[in-house]
Amino acid sequence: MGSGATRPNTADDKMFAALERGDQGGFKDRKPAKIKANKLINEKEARAKEVRSKADKLKALRLAAEAEKKANKK
Repeated sequence: MGSGATRPNTADDKMFAALERGDQGGFKDRKPAKIKANKLINEKEARAKEVRSKADKLKALRLAAEAEKKANKK
């Protein structure tokens, strides 16, 4: 065996070694890019914004209905 000095240590080295072996489907990075996480956060914020806007519209409708009800009583 050896001391292991030629063994790939970084994700790039492991990917290159997998490509040299012809094993392209077996490589998976332990720490993938966080692009998906940012996308999920943005989607969650968009959903929250939509829910807040719907709630504001419903509140405005309720207040308008209450004001109309008071106006009809007088």
